[in-house]
Amino acid sequence: MRDQWYGDNRDLVKWGVLLELSRNFARPHILQVLYLRPSEWGNLEIDGEIRPLPKEVRQHFRSVKAIQQMTSEVQIELIHEEFRDRNLYLDQVKERIRSRQIHPGVVFLDPDTGLEPAGHAGLQHVFNRELTAIWGALTPGDVLVFYQHKTNRNQEPWIKPKLGQFESAINADAGENNRIRGKLAYAPDVANDVAFFFATKL
Repeated sequence: MRDQWYGDNRDLVKWGVLLELSRNFARPHILQVLYLRPSEWGNLEIDGEIRPLPKEVRQHFRSVKAIQQMTSEVQIELIHEEFRDRNLYLDQVKERIRSRQIHPGVVFLDPDTGLEPAGHAGLQHVFNRELTAIWGALTPGDVLVFYQHKTNRNQEPWIKPKLGQFESAINADAGENNRIRGKLAYAPDVANDVAFFFATKL
């Protein structure tokens, strides 16, 4: 996730979904995996003089850590280390999942874009194998939630194929008889370019 996008309509949907799922499943803790890649901010020009955008302004309006200050009965914890090395980051995520003080809970994966596409994938994506490994690190009763951004702009269906990809990744070692169905949460009237997939670890 990029801090420059924090606080837009997608965050209204995101945190609305997360709090409702936490309440519906009686899970008092959310661990948000940020996949944080800090933004580079443009400068101000004041009377011909170039100045950086003040840090306190950025922190007030665009700090992804600010969500921890939200008034709620649900405790929110972040993995906010920078996402640079995929393997190291995956190890950190699995360790933080296993070392939570409160579980079962909600584990929310929040990449820039979502699951890897066919072909080229970058740091804005989560690889299928990474999702499989994170699913394997969860404890029974955990609810896994995954952020998925719209994958195309040509009006072709995108939610159902990505939900199928999500299901395949979390069922990679379960076998057909133990198939887990992913579920969908979204708010097309607020932000029609994002969806959230979720499933409960049995």
